[in-house]
Amino acid sequence: MDPGPQAYGAGKVGGQFNIQNFVRKPHVFVRLLSLLFGLIVYFCASSGSWTTDTKTNEEVCMFKLKSFGCHIGGVVGFTSVIGAAVFVGGEYYFENVPSVKSRKHYVLIDLGFSSLWSFWNFLLFIYLSNSWSDTPDFPDSISTANPTTAIYFALFAIFSWGTSAYFSYQRYQMGVDPAFVSSFEADQFGAYDETQNNSSNESPFNKQMSGKSKYIK
Repeated sequence: MDPGPQAYGAGKVGGQFNIQNFVRKPHVFVRLLSLLFGLIVYFCASSGSWTTDTKTNEEVCMFKLKSFGCHIGGVVGFTSVIGAAVFVGGEYYFENVPSVKSRKHYVLIDLGFSSLWSFWNFLLFIYLSNSWSDTPDFPDSISTANPTTAIYFALFAIFSWGTSAYFSYQRYQMGVDPAFVSSFEADQFGAYDETQNNSSNESPFNKQMSGKSKYIK
């Protein structure tokens, strides 16, 4: 089925919303994966990677026994969740945006944020994995599932955000189809042309007569 003329990967404004078709879109599906990975990293790093030091009876982060690993994991994971949720909402409104410039700005912001957050998850993965390798062994009574889970899903998030950046780059490369004219812009230009034509078709004599009639009244 021919999708018709498009601007940055989306057609004209309009059409019914179908939740199944929406979720199946590659952009949306990858965003949902990033959201899920961010949630797992956030909870496993910020909440599940703390334990009680048997010597001091103080709560310590399991990553090299320094709190930075748990804090930075929570920040990156939480921002991933917020960013993914925002862009899922943006995908919902994207096809209803009539302005070509607004679509271009959205695609560029998407490309920049997705690339940046893929890089941040890469840094997080490197830091957490190195910190975990330098962490002393814990007793068998202490579960280490949460720290290792945070490391693995930080790795998965690198690819999910990288895929989103790739999709956005493809959209940017597609650009605007010459045949694409949004209904909003067409209406605006149509109304402007009609006003200009009516103004130009009105003779000077009619304008003078209309002015005199005002004074007569």
